[in-house]
Amino acid sequence: MQTQRVTAKGSSQTVSDSIPYTQTQLVEGFKALGVSSGQIVMLHASVKSVGPVMGGPNVILQAILEVLTPTGTVMMYAGWQDIPDFVGELSLEARQAYYAQHPAFDPAIARSVRENSILVEFLRTWPGTQRSANPEASMVALGPHAALLTQNHPLNYGYGTGSPLEKLVQLNGRVLMLGAPLYTITLLHYAEYRAKLRHKKIIHYQCPVLQNGQKIWLDIEDYATGEAHDDYSFEQIAMAYLAEGKGRRGQVGQAASHLLDAADLSSFAIRWLESHFGG
Repeated sequence: MQTQRVTAKGSSQTVSDSIPYTQTQLVEGFKALGVSSGQIVMLHASVKSVGPVMGGPNVILQAILEVLTPTGTVMMYAGWQDIPDFVGELSLEARQAYYAQHPAFDPAIARSVRENSILVEFLRTWPGTQRSANPEASMVALGPHAALLTQNHPLNYGYGTGSPLEKLVQLNGRVLMLGAPLYTITLLHYAEYRAKLRHKKIIHYQCPVLQNGQKIWLDIEDYATGEAHDDYSFEQIAMAYLAEGKGRRGQVGQAASHLLDAADLSSFAIRWLESHFGG
């Protein structure tokens, strides 16, 4: 049932009589899924899928942090909303304007990519959160392993050796899919990096970064992760993994959720990729 109420500012607002999910209920859901104290968890989240939460998205993070306790760490993929990685495709005049005026990537203030979930911005701005310095593959993390996960993030091949994704695997971390589509599992980019594939393509792009407080434009090298991989999808890999009985499934709020072992998923994905597209 829905009713109309007048806010303190005098505007009309539609409200529902249904009771939103509470932090206690979300905590119970995360625990039932297998999230526990001390874990290192990479979170992908669809806030909409969870349903209405009393207190909003902040409470979703608070519930995760309550379950992980101060000994656990949560990480999310942030990226950079305003990355000018297209600058090399512009005319000389336009490139020169970007070179002169576009701000450098500043991990402290650069916005995360909207499509990566509104929850990423909540975590990015949470007190104590650390952020890695790779503009395109930037990660945000909170907890005792946050500094280790985010420090010294290579600019070249930002999903590969030395990346937060590799560290997640090495630290026996988990991937938590909170209502997020399976094709959004960022860890699978690490599997692509590791796998010996016949169609790997190297790309280069330019990006402004801060070095010693000054803006410089750097040429960055990485593997293509878009059109070069149209023969498969991350969802295919994840579904094949789940079909083998891997991972744990459950529901948190209204969100169909999965908790996956990062090292096991990565190893499976490498084998799957090489068996289907090995070079």
